[in-house]
Amino acid sequence: MKRQVHWLLMILFCGLAVLPILWGIRTSLSPEGERSLVPSSVTLEHYRKILSQGFFYRYAFNSAIVSIGSLAVVAPLSLAAGYALARFRFWGSKMAPLLLAFPLLPAITFLVPLVRYLNVIGLYDSLPALILANSAFCTPFCVWMMRNFVHTVPVSLEEAGLLDGCSRFSLLWRIVLPSALPGLMAVTVFVFVQVWNNFIFAYALTTAQSLQVLPKAVVGFIGSWRTDWGGLMAMGILTLLPPVIVFQFLQRWFVAGMYGLSTK
Repeated sequence: MKRQVHWLLMILFCGLAVLPILWGIRTSLSPEGERSLVPSSVTLEHYRKILSQGFFYRYAFNSAIVSIGSLAVVAPLSLAAGYALARFRFWGSKMAPLLLAFPLLPAITFLVPLVRYLNVIGLYDSLPALILANSAFCTPFCVWMMRNFVHTVPVSLEEAGLLDGCSRFSLLWRIVLPSALPGLMAVTVFVFVQVWNNFIFAYALTTAQSLQVLPKAVVGFIGSWRTDWGGLMAMGILTLLPPVIVFQFLQRWFVAGMYGLSTK
């Protein structure tokens, strides 16, 4: 009986998670004004309108720049900090579990001081501002993931490297990095998905039309007097595709990086 209840709850949970996406696909493929549950016909007109306009490619390029830029900042920082937490003992190492608390903090709580700080240093309303904010928000959890993965690297390999005359940097580059590469792949998945889908920073830290990213552009389909539901859902589905594809290909690295497991 417990097994049946377990599977029933799993099916219910999966249904609740997938239903909004299915409804979005249905709306994006329905003709304008279609209200029936099952559309009478299927059209790609909403996608054609979006893809035929240059703004979509500009916003997609901005999203890619911010995501890749954030990854370029977070990956080396998380590797170095994760290695330090895994291999060295100092007073701050005991507070490592607090890294898991930072991603739980709502971004809006520190948004006002963040805007003021970026204004002071002259980065407000720029893509570097989004890269800096997203990097700061993603780094704590990525450090925790890299710490878990460095724990899976045998200490004997590093000791052998030290005996051969390797410096700490050479040790990190030549021995730890190849062994902990799945952890960096997990960081890649986490950072890309988080940054690509982030709306709050894009909304608060950029105002220029040319600096919009895809999550912020989706809101543009909601008007004061009328909402283009077909265009809104089509834009949402197109925005959703890149992180879904990345996660689909790299999901096992993400799970392994979270729990420090082997991918073999």
